[in-house]
Amino acid sequence: MSAGEGSLRRRAYLLLEHPGTGPKLARVLDFALILLIIANVLAVALETVPRIYAAHHASFRAFDTISVAIFSVEYMLRVWASAEREPKLPPWRARLHYMRSPMALIDLGAVLPFFIGLLFTSNLQMLRILRLFRIYKLTRYSPALSVLISVIREEAGALVAAFSILTILLVFAATGAYLVEHEAQPSEFGSIPAAMWWALVTLTTVGYGDVTPITPLGKVFGGFITVLGVGMAALPAGIIASGLADHLHRRRDHLRNEFRLALEDGKIDLEEGRQIERLRRELGISRDIAHAILSEVRLRQVPRGECCCPACGHVFDSRQMVSARSGEPSQPSLQRVDDKPERR
Repeated sequence: MSAGEGSLRRRAYLLLEHPGTGPKLARVLDFALILLIIANVLAVALETVPRIYAAHHASFRAFDTISVAIFSVEYMLRVWASAEREPKLPPWRARLHYMRSPMALIDLGAVLPFFIGLLFTSNLQMLRILRLFRIYKLTRYSPALSVLISVIREEAGALVAAFSILTILLVFAATGAYLVEHEAQPSEFGSIPAAMWWALVTLTTVGYGDVTPITPLGKVFGGFITVLGVGMAALPAGIIASGLADHLHRRRDHLRNEFRLALEDGKIDLEEGRQIERLRRELGISRDIAHAILSEVRLRQVPRGECCCPACGHVFDSRQMVSARSGEPSQPSLQRVDDKPERR
């Protein structure tokens, strides 16, 4: 690979993957892609209105073609520039690793319905609806969505366990409802699979009311399942909420450590400030929270020099004084420097 190609690939990588640290063109391109994604989602929604689609069929088709061309070029550039992600690996292996990543699969899924539609002459309404998945491309530009995806990935084991418990409860509720209600309501509770609809809406506390127990024993059993579902249906939400809080806490700790390393020499130079700002944007932390973390780190930083009482000559431990100001219980240590001569 020539030096010119490597430099061009590096610029393309920074332009697409790190727009916050690149030139102004990178931020403009980022904003334009966000607008294009939103416009595509609105276009797909408007196409489902027969009157609007019949009047602007050609315009919708042209806009979709232009959008797919732009998204295809973007995808190919990202794959080509992804070799800069892992420079120690061969370029083909780094690109293959990127193509299997979730964001690359989302980018590919955004253009696949168009090319699949070219292979079929029939009108596939489902392929038009699948273009709505382009909204997931916004995950790349939204720190909140990326945080949620990271939390779901980290808590995948706990979520699978929670859904396994819910599945067991679903089968138990459907079986119980079948046993106590199938004779009174054979059309609604005639089999366990038929009773699963009632079990599902009851466990999730939705309760449509279209299917309800009518026997005394069925009502008692239904009340038990409803109370049980209040706690169990909220279990996945609690897992995600706990994981989200832990993930955000770890992100702030990461930024706090970067501030500590930068302040080891007592100041933050320009290059360190740029790296911290880049990290702040990648972590999705607001400027106000970053300033609060910086103030906390500076407050806990050990001051240089000694504090000496002018009256008695005692030297105070400055680290203990900082701990006392930060709210930690401690007693400042005292040391006698010298004894003043007694007055005669």
